[in-house]
Amino acid sequence: MKHFRILVVFILLMAIIPRLNAQMESSKWQFYGKYSRGLTVNKTPYSYTGIGMEYQFKPRWTLNWNLEMLARKDTIYQFHGPMGLIGGPAFTVWALNNSWGLKGVGSSIILGLIIMATPEGIAYHLPIGYRWDLSPYVNVLGFDWVQTNQDIGFQSLLYSVSAGVRCSYWFADRFFVKGFLETRKAGYLDLNIGGGIALGWSVPNQFSEPKGL
Repeated sequence: MKHFRILVVFILLMAIIPRLNAQMESSKWQFYGKYSRGLTVNKTPYSYTGIGMEYQFKPRWTLNWNLEMLARKDTIYQFHGPMGLIGGPAFTVWALNNSWGLKGVGSSIILGLIIMATPEGIAYHLPIGYRWDLSPYVNVLGFDWVQTNQDIGFQSLLYSVSAGVRCSYWFADRFFVKGFLETRKAGYLDLNIGGGIALGWSVPNQFSEPKGL
């Protein structure tokens, strides 16, 4: 009887695991708006709003892009984005000024656009239920454009990195909500620790099976 119960549990697990993968893996692109609050290590409160995008390039793995505006209570403001947003235009200007490229202006612009599209980081998605997944992530190719004086404007460009974990719940075929915890560091600024929420929608894989409600 004991062996029979173990066999039944094993069969059920084998039936459930493909369903756990199906809900998350049927999404090719994810787009979402997000909001976060937290503290620096010196206890300075901050908050940010932004948009995020993920692309699933293989099962369970996604590439990340983020655009965010962060405000601290000590009047420091940060605009955050992927390095490609700077590197792409910089490369294009350099290439055009130096007549670089296989076919002149066209190739310089195309390569600049490719660099602009470079992702900021990567995430791994672990299914924990048919509508749930847990995804640790790390973003290592980011920059923060920093304003430390409200009258001067943005004045510093800093390397930025972040890491954390997101928990996603899919409440409809293409719509989801995410809760996340993360730590962030930009150049000489204090380490940030916080969390937030995101709401978004996805574009499914072309050949994915429809998901049930």
